[in-house]
Amino acid sequence: MPIPLKGVRGVIAARMMDSLQHSAQLTYHAEADISILLGQRQAWKEQGQKISVEDCVIHALVRVLADFPHFNGTLEDGLFTPSATLDLSIAITTPGGLMTPVLRDAGSLSLVQIAAARADLVSRANAGKLAVSQMKGGSFTLSNLGTTRVRFFTPILNRPQVALLGLGRVEPVLLPDATGGVRVAQRLGLSLTADHRLLDGYPCGQFLERLCHALERFEATV
Repeated sequence: MPIPLKGVRGVIAARMMDSLQHSAQLTYHAEADISILLGQRQAWKEQGQKISVEDCVIHALVRVLADFPHFNGTLEDGLFTPSATLDLSIAITTPGGLMTPVLRDAGSLSLVQIAAARADLVSRANAGKLAVSQMKGGSFTLSNLGTTRVRFFTPILNRPQVALLGLGRVEPVLLPDATGGVRVAQRLGLSLTADHRLLDGYPCGQFLERLCHALERFEATV
C-alpha cells in the first residue's frame, strides 16, 4: 500500500525539495588524520570525562569558521547576511524524524561546555521536548553519520544557510612514517556542501584545508 508523506516526514520532504530547487549545491570531500585527537579523547575518558569525536569537531569547526565569515550566515532573495555569532544547527535523528536544534554561540563555548550543551540537545530531541526557539536561527549545520559505514556523502543544505559539514566514519589507514616504516592513521571523512551562488570551489578547499589542520593538530583542555 502506498504510504503518503505527511506530518514530520512531509515537512522534511518539502524542505529538502525546496533546498535543492533554490540553491546551487556542490559537495567537497576531504580526510583528516585524527589520531592525536583520538588519543586525547581516550585520556579524557580514562579520567572520567566523556567527550565525543563530534564534540571535538565542533570545537575545531567553530574556531575555523571565525576566519571564514562567508560560510556562517544565510542567503535569501539574493542577499547574504553574515551571522554575528556561530549558531550551529546539529542534525539529530529522532523517533519523530530528523531535527536540527541549534547550539547557540558555539564559538564562545569550551570543549566541556560544547559536550554538555550538545548532549542536552540530543536528550531533548529524543524526548520530544525541544522548544520552537531551539529549532530556529542556525547559521551553519553539522551532520554526523560517523556511527555508520558511510565515509563521505552529499548532505543537503539547511536553507537559507549556505554551508553544511558532514562527518563520516573514522577508518584506519596505513601511511609511511618518518623512518621509512608505516604507521596507522585514523582518518575521518569530511563532506562540505556549500551554495555555489556565494561560495566558490577554492574557498571551500581552503576551508577544508584549515579544518583538517585544526583536527590533525587538535588542542583543547577539559
